[in-house]
Amino acid sequence: MSDAHPSSRPGRTPHAHHLLLYAGDRQFLAAALPFAQDGLAAGEPVFIATSRYNTELLRRRLGARADEVTFAPAHWYRTPAQALLAFHDKAHSAAGPSRVLGETPWIGLSADQTREWTRYESLLTLALASTGAWHLCPYDIRTLPSGILHAAQLTHPALTTGVIHRTNPAHVLPSAFSAVCDAASLPDPPDTCEEFRFDGSGQLAELRDFTARFARGASLPPDRVDSLLVCVDEAAATAVRHGGAGSCCRIWTTTDEVFCEITDPEGSLNTALAGYLPPDITHLDGRGLWIIRQLSDAADIRSTPRGTTIRIRMSRRRPAASAYRTDHHTGAHPWTD
Repeated sequence: MSDAHPSSRPGRTPHAHHLLLYAGDRQFLAAALPFAQDGLAAGEPVFIATSRYNTELLRRRLGARADEVTFAPAHWYRTPAQALLAFHDKAHSAAGPSRVLGETPWIGLSADQTREWTRYESLLTLALASTGAWHLCPYDIRTLPSGILHAAQLTHPALTTGVIHRTNPAHVLPSAFSAVCDAASLPDPPDTCEEFRFDGSGQLAELRDFTARFARGASLPPDRVDSLLVCVDEAAATAVRHGGAGSCCRIWTTTDEVFCEITDPEGSLNTALAGYLPPDITHLDGRGLWIIRQLSDAADIRSTPRGTTIRIRMSRRRPAASAYRTDHHTGAHPWTD
């Protein structure tokens, strides 16, 4: 791709993940409308996952052709890991080039959620690799905090203004960006957490019982208990496989979440990209961490000379009907401070 060129299909290039900064309907439509129209004219699948307001804006301007576009359901952006998988699968299932306009819902996020959604934006470039997908990511500069806008400059390899597209010199490689996301240490578990120590696969059934009793006592919905048990199984199996004796499970609650972490004092993992993209089905390595990220609401993995910790978080509440909210929260983040 050249440094700047008019609207065209990018094909199978590493620059098919574009950032669009906009400050109103006119700037949004100047890029989003031809992006969708050109895709339809070329016979490419067009998928749109944006706010309700921008969805209706595009529907009106596309007119009758809006029926040829697939619009995302409200729960599309439930977690970063699930959204990443959904876009990965959509891109890989297309027979040829495809187009996606995806606007991440930043409003109302905590600091931890902000970090994971910025990581998602970075890893989306890898999810699109080797596909014919062109992904356009709008960011509303009128409402978003400066830190999120700064991170957007680092997570997209290309920039779009209207129908002009160019490479982004500020882009940071996904592996490096994700590693910085993991640079901050995790807060220590509270003194009131419950603990179970295990030395091998022979105690995994006891570990499941320990986890299930706590999760049910914390009123975690039954389907979330089942998901948590699968996550704990996978984390413990990873600890047993990669580490050795002396592993520990700690579990506690907050008002909104159940936290469960598995610590292996001997394990070592390269965590920057671990479990974010679907693993190679011919290899076992990586499958457990990928399953954990898909079934949990969030998972933090840290590996230091003192061992590896996998911290699993499950919401005690049902997900909202729509991921798009109206409140604001800036959220601190290594890339966005």
